Amino acid sequence: MNCELCGSGIRGESQAVNIDGGIFRVCNSCARLGTPARVPGRPSHSFSRPSGYGSSRFGRPSSSRTSTRPSNGPPSASFEDQQVELTSDFPKIIKSARELLGLSQDELGMKINEKPSVISHLETGSMKPDDALARKLEHYLKIQLFIPTEEIEGEGETS
Repeated sequence: MNCELCGSGIRGESQAVNIDGGIFRVCNSCARLGTPARVPGRPSHSFSRPSGYGSSRFGRPSSSRTSTRPSNGPPSASFEDQQVELTSDFPKIIKSARELLGLSQDELGMKINEKPSVISHLETGSMKPDDALARKLEHYLKIQLFIPTEEIEGEGETS
C-alpha cells in the first residue's frame, strides 16, 4: 500500500489520520501532519473515502451532472419548444464579434472558461459548438448562433 500523501510505499501498518476534515492512510513520517483518526469497523488494509464523495472525478458528486440538451431529438433541436439550428456561418459570426470586442482568442477563451484552441477550432469551422458552448458564446459576444428552422427552410426556397 502507498501513502496517500507522499506516495511512498508503506512498510508495516498504515496510519489513519485526519487532515483538514479528510481521512487518509499515510506512512509514519506523514502521520505527524494530521491528527490520529479511527475508521470504525474497517480493517487497516481496507479504506473508503469519507461520505459525501461522489464517484466522479475531482470530488464532485456524480449526481450533480445535468444535461443541457433535450434527451429526445437531434443536437440542434429546440430551446424552449422552438425548433432552432446552428447557423452555417457561425465561424464568421464568432470571429467578427470577438474582433469587434477587441479580444484575442486567448482572452475570449479565458472569459468563457474555454481553451484558446477551442475558440480557434470554432472560428475555422473545424468544430461545431455544442448547445452549452453556443449559449455561452451568444451570451458573452451578444450574437445569435441559433436561428429558427423555418428561417433556414425559407432561405432555401428563394432561389
